[in-house]
Amino acid sequence: MARWTSFDLVFFDCDSTLSAIEGVDELARLKGKEGRVGLLTQKAMDGVLDLGDVYGKRLKAIRPTRGQLATIEQMYWEQIVPDALETVAALHHLGKQVFIISGGLAAPVRGFGEKLGVAADHIRAVELEFNELSGEWWKYYEPGAQSDQTYMDFDQGPLTVSAGKPEIIEQLAGGKWGRRMMIGDGASDLKTKDSVDLFLGFGGVVEREKVEAGSEIFIYANSLAPVLVLAAGPDGRERLRETQWEAVYERGLAMCEQPAYVGFKNTVLRAAFDEGFGLQAANGRL
Repeated sequence: MARWTSFDLVFFDCDSTLSAIEGVDELARLKGKEGRVGLLTQKAMDGVLDLGDVYGKRLKAIRPTRGQLATIEQMYWEQIVPDALETVAALHHLGKQVFIISGGLAAPVRGFGEKLGVAADHIRAVELEFNELSGEWWKYYEPGAQSDQTYMDFDQGPLTVSAGKPEIIEQLAGGKWGRRMMIGDGASDLKTKDSVDLFLGFGGVVEREKVEAGSEIFIYANSLAPVLVLAAGPDGRERLRETQWEAVYERGLAMCEQPAYVGFKNTVLRAAFDEGFGLQAANGRL
């Protein structure tokens, strides 16, 4: 029986994975346009519509300012998913490379990611262009003077269509050794399944039926602690003993043993996990 091993390159989605909000939907709420924009987001994340069909429409309806993007960055932090900060820190402690790949807007995603400890060059999201002559542009020398600059356009690319994240994974992982893991909640995240060694569906914020059905392992818990366990493996457990991250690892391991929190849809993976962690047959396993 194969023993569970670890992963070296760990890719996270941002919205509804590292943070409990959908940034574009929150921008729409600030503008009083959450109804239509939220529906478009849901259909794209559920895989009913391609993200490319809704991306520009949502931004055109919202027309965010730089200042509003700063508000979203703060909201990302205030709504951080439980154990996200500790999980990222522990992965770094173990020498893992951590990345964020998001169809969200670059400024708030990058700011939030850096607060989590993820390097800016390990973060990819969608860049916006702003009208530099909007707002009180003549006060450009004053702090915060650019906050009223309004959205003009977005950079179209792999992250503005549903099937683009595999391309970004290849860009970020190019030349880097190691096994790859991706964690995300949406249909665009599920598209990375063939580009990584293991895809984890995350339903701790929103459970999406298509993602759950397509995931070999699906996290139901509102916590990212199981990701630490699954990425670090049994050897990581030993290396985290008597560190500040031991508790989050043990919490994640307890969740991995409960199907209500972590669902192993692949029986081979379940058996490998049990074998690797020395778990006895329980709840009909093994």
